[in-house]
Amino acid sequence: MTAGNAGQSRPRWPSLLGSEGTIDLTGGLARGPLDHPAGSSIDAAPRELAREIVDRFALEDYAGALSAAELQLGHDPMDEDARRYATKSRERLEAHCISQIGPLEAVFNRAVPAAKVKWLGLDPQAAALLSRVDGETTLGEVLTLHPTSRLEALRLFIELLDAKAIVRVS
Repeated sequence: MTAGNAGQSRPRWPSLLGSEGTIDLTGGLARGPLDHPAGSSIDAAPRELAREIVDRFALEDYAGALSAAELQLGHDPMDEDARRYATKSRERLEAHCISQIGPLEAVFNRAVPAAKVKWLGLDPQAAALLSRVDGETTLGEVLTLHPTSRLEALRLFIELLDAKAIVRVS
């Protein structure tokens, strides 16, 4: 069936060709509202985003699914499906981080003297998290005390472990 046939107003899949024959790997998702051709539905982008959320989650790309779900929630804060996918993706990412770090009851201590911490080149959030690691406070307590999201704090904790700035003591 050709594109000129009656009853077929749009192709089933997004085109990779842009308006001037350039390749558009986003399938038109990167276009703004004014860039859509006359007669096309601007609502196609949220449908494509919803499909991306589902696909990324199914492929176990939880970071990508979370990012797409948060983007969708930015467009429509009341989208319960996007909220559920964001929550489940966040939970899976947190579980993955905890599997790398250890149980929430684990206790960590600094492996670098306080005078040498500045040479680690940590961002302010990582440095703030490191300041809470004292050899007595559990991972769960450190996560509760840190002002960023739990997932971001876990990511920073892994960064500190990778930099050998902290070591598990129990």
